[in-house]
Amino acid sequence: AEMTTQEEEEEEESLTLKRTKKIKIKRTFDFSKYKTRKIALELAYCGANHFGFSSQGCVQASSENTTNAKNNSHIRTIEGALFEALKKCRLVDPSKEIFGEPSVDYSRCGRTDRGVSSIGNVVSLNVRCKGVGGGGGGEDEEDDEDGENGEEIDYVGNLNRALPDDVRALCWYAVPDGFSSRFNCTSRRYEYHFTRVVRQNLAPPPRGGEEAGKCEPEEILDVGRMREACEKLVGTHDFRNFCKMNVKDCRDYTRHIKECRIEKKNTERTTGALLRETDWVLIIEGSSFLWHMVRCIAAVLFQVGLRADAPDIIDDLLDLTKTPRKPLYAMAPEHSLVLVGCEYDDSVINPGKRRVSEEARQGLEMHALAAARMHRLKASLWEEIGGKAHSPVKEDADTPSHNVKRSRELTRGLLSSTYYGTAAGEPKGEPVSLKKRSTEKTYDERIADLNAKNERKKTTKEEAKVR
Repeated sequence: AEMTTQEEEEEEESLTLKRTKKIKIKRTFDFSKYKTRKIALELAYCGANHFGFSSQGCVQASSENTTNAKNNSHIRTIEGALFEALKKCRLVDPSKEIFGEPSVDYSRCGRTDRGVSSIGNVVSLNVRCKGVGGGGGGEDEEDDEDGENGEEIDYVGNLNRALPDDVRALCWYAVPDGFSSRFNCTSRRYEYHFTRVVRQNLAPPPRGGEEAGKCEPEEILDVGRMREACEKLVGTHDFRNFCKMNVKDCRDYTRHIKECRIEKKNTERTTGALLRETDWVLIIEGSSFLWHMVRCIAAVLFQVGLRADAPDIIDDLLDLTKTPRKPLYAMAPEHSLVLVGCEYDDSVINPGKRRVSEEARQGLEMHALAAARMHRLKASLWEEIGGKAHSPVKEDADTPSHNVKRSRELTRGLLSSTYYGTAAGEPKGEPVSLKKRSTEKTYDERIADLNAKNERKKTTKEEAKVR
């Protein structure tokens, strides 16, 4: 039977109503309806695939013109990944910028450079919370701010689900209003990991045709000399010869080093047939550090360990009357540097006040174990490739040992990628004493150049106004 016009209209309305119900209405997130609290967040990250920690360099470059904005849109930074995760989890207002926003009050402790990693960097900011008290996270208000039954948002778990695989939140702390992860930090600890190589030399085969004999092993890096040099760095000194000077933003280069020492790690391996390697770590702790300061200190210590300079070179570089100009030398590679931890007053931040849910802790542990397993497999693969690349060479009684030559080439290649780089005007290969290097401009010369540049800018603006 044919449907009447009224029945057709009723069926069409029914279908329209069903389609409308299937469409999910996207609700807008009104951040102003929620309370906030001040927390300190501890972060760990591998910096190999990131363009440093700070996102400010990219933001400033992008704001200059649209061309830079397009070019910098793909640059990865740890801070950029953190900001994106915070907004995605609605822990901060997604409609506002985080850096420089008074309501967020964001600060960071360590502004690590490109390629540098960390297992204990700290940031502080105001985030959304469940608490009924709102505001800061002082100890007296802690129970109220956690809401009913002491429950709070799982900051670590939520962020780790939104962060990239090489950035993790470790824990969080309840801190009072006005707390700054940068200015309240009492000390920062860095570790620089390096490898010590011992080469087993072979004596040339005798005329009789017997096999080549072994000589005394040669230590490529003298750790004893490096330790002697480390002792000279402890204390309060002017470290302008151990950093990259930026006279525009920094006029005081005096820093206090609490501790500087070298320790051996419990690892030893054989590379090829004649090289034996052991892993070591340079541990350095201070109240604050200058730009590239730790990498410059490591580079100078490697100079001492490679016997290019005596341990007394530290005294010479710290004495500005004797060495007013910084020698031209390349910094130690960035991938070996790790920011281990940031220290604060125990009444605010200490291990007993770490907060992380059991679910988030287990997830972090499983993620770390899986990542470690993957990197061990990669390391094992490259070790096998290196083993296949090494093949015995038949020796000629009338020529020097090929193994000796190959050993020296391997060692030189390892040194160039581990201990020191090559600066302008510096010959490649063997290290050159810092006393024989070219030098940079002095602090006073840099200040004079900066003042002259500012004066030229001022004159140009005045001329433009007259026109």
